[in-house]
Amino acid sequence: MQGMDGKKIRRFVSVPGTVVSYPETVITGNHPGKTITVSAGVHSREYVGMEALLRLASELEPSQIHGKLRLIPAINYNGLIARSADVCPEDGINLNRAFPGDDSGTSTKRLAAHLEREVIAESDVIIDLHSGGFCEELTPHVYFHGACKPEVNKVSEELASYVNVSCVVRSTAKNGFYSYAGQLGVPAILLERGGRGIWTEEEVLADVMDVKNILRFSGALQDGMAPERRKPHVFPGGIYEDAPISGLWYPKKRVGEKVTCGEELGQIRDVFGQLLYSYAAKGDGVLLYQTVSLGIEKNRPMIAYAITEE
Repeated sequence: MQGMDGKKIRRFVSVPGTVVSYPETVITGNHPGKTITVSAGVHSREYVGMEALLRLASELEPSQIHGKLRLIPAINYNGLIARSADVCPEDGINLNRAFPGDDSGTSTKRLAAHLEREVIAESDVIIDLHSGGFCEELTPHVYFHGACKPEVNKVSEELASYVNVSCVVRSTAKNGFYSYAGQLGVPAILLERGGRGIWTEEEVLADVMDVKNILRFSGALQDGMAPERRKPHVFPGGIYEDAPISGLWYPKKRVGEKVTCGEELGQIRDVFGQLLYSYAAKGDGVLLYQTVSLGIEKNRPMIAYAITEE
């Protein structure tokens, strides 16, 4: 098999019919191989993955790459600049709730359709980097496909085993960027690290190391280092709860701690301190993420935990 002409291209990609564009770096290796996409910034204030991809785009060279590596550090670029509330500022829609897309829909629906056609369809593997939201804390964890074709689920779980986190969680979600990729037959994982609308050097370097490790396993990165397979605990599912009422939120646990079925995990009180709602765990598991702001709004994310049994 003949070699390839290696090159690195940095560019903005425009989405037809919108004012939306996003940056990407495409590294075509000197040797043939898979096309792998690593993305971040689906949500505009989740910064750890964004900075990690900027580092990788600067560091990696065509001589190290087999195949093609597409790095998209800020899919919701306009939201990043505007510091929007994790939605696309053009229409207020959460991109991770916009799949499948629609070329005749709103701006975000058109962005989703573009990503399906130009990114997902052109990828063999997708690694999507996230963090806790602006008012969320989380323990590092990774999701793999659990609601796709068996062969896609299998590859996704294998990819997740090369991430250095303590919790690997089977997901049945279908309509997010990474989730919908699986529905279209492309194995993907979603890595969560960081939160509260900040990033740290330690978290960025951990994301960089995890992405490199997966690229080595996939044969895309040839840098003289062997991939390291981890042995994390695999959870068969998770429970994700939104607030049933607006008020003041008082969590009882810290992320990463074990939870027991029936244990109180938090309370919502009114502004005068009266108890409005008490939330108890619905199963045994580990606390993945939770809202940490005092104020919480009805139907907005409140708490999530991996469970040991479905």
